Amino acid sequence: MSNNINTERVPLLEAREYLQNLQNPVNCKELCWRLCKRCCRLCKEQFWVLFAITMILLLIIPIIVFAISPYAKFPKLPTDVSRIPYEYRFRCKSHWKCNYIIEGYPTEFNSESNSFSSIKDDNQPKFIKYAEIIVPYLKYGNFNVIEFRHYPNGTVFPVSTVNSRIRIYSTNEIEIVFAAPDDADLELLESCKYRISWTWWFNGYIWKQCNNANETIFKQIAFFKGNPSWGLTLSSIDGGINYGYSTMSSFFWDLYARNIFINQTAPFPPIIPALYIAHYYHLSYRQNRDLTDY
Repeated sequence: MSNNINTERVPLLEAREYLQNLQNPVNCKELCWRLCKRCCRLCKEQFWVLFAITMILLLIIPIIVFAISPYAKFPKLPTDVSRIPYEYRFRCKSHWKCNYIIEGYPTEFNSESNSFSSIKDDNQPKFIKYAEIIVPYLKYGNFNVIEFRHYPNGTVFPVSTVNSRIRIYSTNEIEIVFAAPDDADLELLESCKYRISWTWWFNGYIWKQCNNANETIFKQIAFFKGNPSWGLTLSSIDGGINYGYSTMSSFFWDLYARNIFINQTAPFPPIIPALYIAHYYHLSYRQNRDLTDY
């Protein structure tokens, strides 16, 4: 019973001793000095702990960012001419990644007689990934296209084929450069530079400049209208020739997939509409996010 009484009296005894120390100037100074030394010691300990944590994060974060970056999978890729077919499916890579996938049937099935809508039997081949459009994190970074070469033995070889970027920050205009050799055939569409300009009234133009043809300025070669989500139509400048179209995109559970069809007579490579759609969504997302930051 006495032990319980003493236990209950301990806080009272400590409080009495604390008040006595405050009444005694010498003890008060000594108490303050002890408290200061303890605080300094704790601050030093906390500082070194925080410093160590910060240094570890500074070392780990770049490694994690590079590990999850698409470039970590394809370092220093060789370049090659783009070989995107005239008919393909375009979709988001996943629900949490901004990259885009271009896929379709193997080459022997990708023709007008074997389109997406005409192949209905159970023996139809599975889609293969033709390319991936890597979207930059920054608003005005470069878009890079990595295409995949599928060989009969099952080997898949990645190559870099296209770079594109927003050309003028104040307007909706992008410039597209293909990885084609300088001495490429004049008739090779991928040997030229392209620009895409558009307005928020759902129309725009495709421009082309071929250095091999001694062209010094960009010329309008095609007109397009429509919204990337609802569908696009591409035609000649006067609208007399149809160059292709894209279908309406699906919903988010299907990764916003849509089909793109390009006529073989089109004066631009088949990947051009896919790059426009990727840039359009990227710019829209960034502009909306900038508005919410204010």
